[in-house]
Amino acid sequence: MNCPQCDEVMVEAVAICNRCGFNAGLNAPSVQSDFGAKVARAFELWKANLADLTVLTLVFMLVAWVPVINIAFIAGYTRSLLKVFRGQGRAQVGDIFSAWDRFANLFVYLLLYLIAVVVLHFIPIVGSLASIALGFVMVPGMYLVIDKGTGAIDAYKWCLDTIQKDFAGWLLAYLVGTVIAFAGLLVLGIGMILTLPVGQLIIVQQYDEAKPA
Repeated sequence: MNCPQCDEVMVEAVAICNRCGFNAGLNAPSVQSDFGAKVARAFELWKANLADLTVLTLVFMLVAWVPVINIAFIAGYTRSLLKVFRGQGRAQVGDIFSAWDRFANLFVYLLLYLIAVVVLHFIPIVGSLASIALGFVMVPGMYLVIDKGTGAIDAYKWCLDTIQKDFAGWLLAYLVGTVIAFAGLLVLGIGMILTLPVGQLIIVQQYDEAKPA
């Protein structure tokens, strides 16, 4: 049988693609919505693309500290992970520097978020809690801007809509994905080269299931 994502020949007894990590069992419709399957899928993709993702993440971490222009690097890194998840090719270092077409929309999107956080911090106690909640709410729209180039306002509207439809799914993906992504900080930060792509691939899957047509 051939992999439905990248067309690589798969061994039927194993049903796992050696190229992109697609698992025919985990991607059956009856299991697809299960969060545990998302986590397992993220680790399978990570293992199948370990060398590429490690190099990609290492370079990303070296350039992500650069102010303002790192917005384009974030977009490029995220698009590379989307490409890997969708079986559209390998993660390549050049992907990080090829997302300038998303810079303007993503800059506006993040700027609006930053302004909202600053305003909320002037409200005692409640403002701090609201800013934390806003950090969660804005995540889906960020992926939409990066993936489809959607404008900031439309992306925020979609955020509210998709979270209302699947609050539990987004919350789990956000919390677990973030914890795994930043777990590498416990090893002098260098561990994030391995953990960041796994955490992001969990959120990528949640986005890909919910994305608008």
